[in-house]
Order: sequence, then structure tokens, then C-alpha cells
Amino acid sequence: MSKRLFVVHGWEGSSSEPMIAWFGKVGSEFGFETVVLDMPNPSVPTIDAWTKHLEDNVYYVDQETYFVGHSLGCQAILRYLEMNKGSQLGGVILVAPALRISGLENQVEEDIARPWVDRPIDFAGIRSMNGKFATFFSDNDKFVHVDENKEIIEKSLGGQIIIEHAKGHFTRDDGVTDLPVAKEILEGWK
Repeated sequence: MSKRLFVVHGWEGSSSEPMIAWFGKVGSEFGFETVVLDMPNPSVPTIDAWTKHLEDNVYYVDQETYFVGHSLGCQAILRYLEMNKGSQLGGVILVAPALRISGLENQVEEDIARPWVDRPIDFAGIRSMNGKFATFFSDNDKFVHVDENKEIIEKSLGGQIIIEHAKGHFTRDDGVTDLPVAKEILEGWK
């Protein structure tokens, strides 16, 4: 049975974002059966719609199942995994996981973010799946401040934490089209 990799973009994102598409290409090069998802209604993401979309596309989680998420896509993955606790897991790469979100510009954005921030995640259940975790932060991310979000990951999930310099929120606007250290991690998981 081959290893499967699911790549999940973030809020306002798509499968065609350079870094997201790059992860899809790298996964395929390394022999993963790779699916780069377009999440429903990315401008107004909801927990229920995004976890349902993962459920409809992933089907099951086992030790051959891997994920890469960006921003709110990381939360979608974690919330999907908590629905599958009791299963085994291969691994997850989290890029700028938006557990606490900063830099929101208006009340509409705050209303969209509120359920994602306020609803707890069952990290203990996710840890019990025995997967590998690698988390990337940038020291100048205006949406996912490194200190607060890193502390949550360290206390709740563990795994490898990498802090990149001046990568912003890891988007095209920040000049990020790939993540070479993440490629090394995926290569080790293949």
C-alpha cells in the first residue's frame, strides 16, 4: 500500500498557490499518492465544511497517511484528525498554523476566525495517533505570531519546530514559493 499525502491550503488560499502546488509536486516526486485539495468557500472557511471536505477526500487515516497544511488549513487537518483518534497516523507538516490569529482587519474577519480560535482542539487524542509532526513558523508572520502559537504547539503537540527567518505568512506575497527544509522532512518520511 502506498503512502498518501494530502495538502491543505489556508484561508483565502487555493491549490494553485506556489508553495501549496510545490508541496504537491514534491509529494508526487517522492512517491506519495498526492492530493492537493481546494477547500470549500476559502474566503469564508468554516470548521464543519472544511473537516467534511477532508472526510470526503481522505476517507480514512492510517500510518501511511500524511498531511501538509498551511495556516487555517493546519487547523482543519488537526480537527479532522481529532475526529479520527484511535487511528494511527503517518505524519503532519504544519506551516504557520493559525491557532491564535493576529492582524485581522475588520469585524467580518474576526467573526470568521472566532470559531476556529475559540473551539478547543483535542491535542491529546491527536498525539495518541503516534504520528510525526513538524511545524514551521516565521519570525515576521503578521497573522500567526510565533511566540504564542509556538508555545501552544510545544505544550500540546510536540514534534519538530522550525523557525524560518523573514518568510512572513509563507505566501506568494511574502516571496515564498517553496520550503526546502520541509522537503527534507518529507523525504525522510517517504
